[in-house]
Amino acid sequence: MIVVAGGSSTRFGGDKLMAEVAGKPLITHTIETVAETVDVCVVACRHELVDEMARLHPGVVVTPGGDTRTASELAGLRALETESDLIGIHDAARPAVSLELVHRLFEMAEAHGGAVPVLAPDGPLLDRRSGRPLEELRFAQTPQVFRGPDLRDAYARAIDARFVGHDTVEVMHRFGHLEIVAVPGDAGNVKVTYPADLERVRRALSDPSGI
Repeated sequence: MIVVAGGSSTRFGGDKLMAEVAGKPLITHTIETVAETVDVCVVACRHELVDEMARLHPGVVVTPGGDTRTASELAGLRALETESDLIGIHDAARPAVSLELVHRLFEMAEAHGGAVPVLAPDGPLLDRRSGRPLEELRFAQTPQVFRGPDLRDAYARAIDARFVGHDTVEVMHRFGHLEIVAVPGDAGNVKVTYPADLERVRRALSDPSGI
């Protein structure tokens, strides 16, 4: 699993990854959860956090991330010293991901090629030009899991094309050739973007059924 932690936390107004949640830095919750489900965990973080991440998490591989999400994901892939049959990529700012969801995504990716957790929007989404409802749209979460060799090949082509994606599945749709299945996501798998999100994460970590 590659944990992407290269963002600048601009909208948060501070370093959200090091914000204390339930007695630990937010990113520590993320790493501890996913690391116990996989053979290797790689953290691609900002340069100034590399030494601290290595000190806090001696059992994981820590590497400097890049200037974009895609570049950070590629840095994580390059830090994997051996080939992996399946590779997941996860937002460091999603500390309340459940073990059940992680296992389900790996199982589905093994069966089909790629798996992405999705949630339906809370309300209708409208086309801004026509005003008509947009049907069958879903919000993507992470982790997103894919067959390892195909993921590496797609990112090599994406970098050659100087493409910058919003998340992993966008890169795979453009440059990969795998079947990608949508897996029901988890409302408790909250991504921290703003300070107010921390309270939802605290509730999710203390009582996952309460979200």
